[in-house]
Amino acid sequence: MEESQLIGIINRLKAMQEDAGDEPQPRRFEKEGVELAQVVYHPETQTYSLDEHQAKEHFEFDNIDLTAIELFELLTDN
Repeated sequence: MEESQLIGIINRLKAMQEDAGDEPQPRRFEKEGVELAQVVYHPETQTYSLDEHQAKEHFEFDNIDLTAIELFELLTDN
């Protein structure tokens, strides 16, 4: 059975929360070698900012599930 893409996304987002560094570490999300989005976790506000490159949209989420769902939809769109 193939591992869930959603679990992989959530694991990457959780790793951002657990990062103890001083500077937020952006994560890039790609499909077939094309970067579709970049996510940054802001520990001071406990929020994620998500920038979708093709649509040139910016989102702020205070919930890991909503962030993961948005990324999942973006990465699985045909």
